[in-house]
Amino acid sequence: MLQEKGFSALETIVIDDGSLRPAPPGVRERFLWVRFERSDRSYGLIVQRNRLARMLTSVYYLSLDDDSFPAAGDLGSAVQFLEGKPDTLGLAFSIILRDEVVPCSVQTPAPVRYYIGCAHLLKRELFLHLGGYADNWYYGEEPEFCLRSLHKGYRVYLYPGVVIRHNRTPVARNLRKTARYYIRNEALVGLIYFPFPYSALRFFNTLPAILRNPEWNAEWPSLIRGWLEAPWCAVRWRHLRHPLPLETFWAWKKLPLPPQGGKTASLS
Repeated sequence: MLQEKGFSALETIVIDDGSLRPAPPGVRERFLWVRFERSDRSYGLIVQRNRLARMLTSVYYLSLDDDSFPAAGDLGSAVQFLEGKPDTLGLAFSIILRDEVVPCSVQTPAPVRYYIGCAHLLKRELFLHLGGYADNWYYGEEPEFCLRSLHKGYRVYLYPGVVIRHNRTPVARNLRKTARYYIRNEALVGLIYFPFPYSALRFFNTLPAILRNPEWNAEWPSLIRGWLEAPWCAVRWRHLRHPLPLETFWAWKKLPLPPQGGKTASLS
């Protein structure tokens, strides 16, 4: 899809994160413009995303998951928009799921709380300067990084003119692990970055909110385990606690969540 959209002139890296199956025969020969890298073991997407940012030499860093690709829009225009925003870290895009139709109407770019990991555009050197993703986070690393960056005065915009199709599948996903770390990090991000008493409210509201969600509540033992881990992690990582100033926090709370497939991606 990248080749069909005319992006084969761009610096492109594909990392095999220690998979048990090699790339299909002929892939390297067919895509000579792609740099293929393989890790001997799986380090996880957070470590590999940080590694990708260091490996690239480009000014901008377009990150696409292996199940996501551009469906419509002009990435060049997105870059031009980002160049005109010195206080903006990166861009979120319009995300549609497997069977959804590309939207016809295009909204005006506007600030959002964070970007979705399956597809986003970042200022590469700024991403590295701000420390990249926290290696010990696992799942939900994007909101944590965006809140950390907000402390430094950088924000995120939704650029709806670029549409990304996300062919998300539950196959080969460890749902128990995902549920555990999802709720842990939803609670933990509040304990670290929200001013009191909103940090405590975030923690206590996280469990009932997620247990009511049918997408997650089948894994309720993992959810409870992850929720109980959050305060222990907050104590262990108390040196990371940097609550937002109250005015900044309320301005952030008023921002919309990034849309994904007709629904929002996280807690409100």
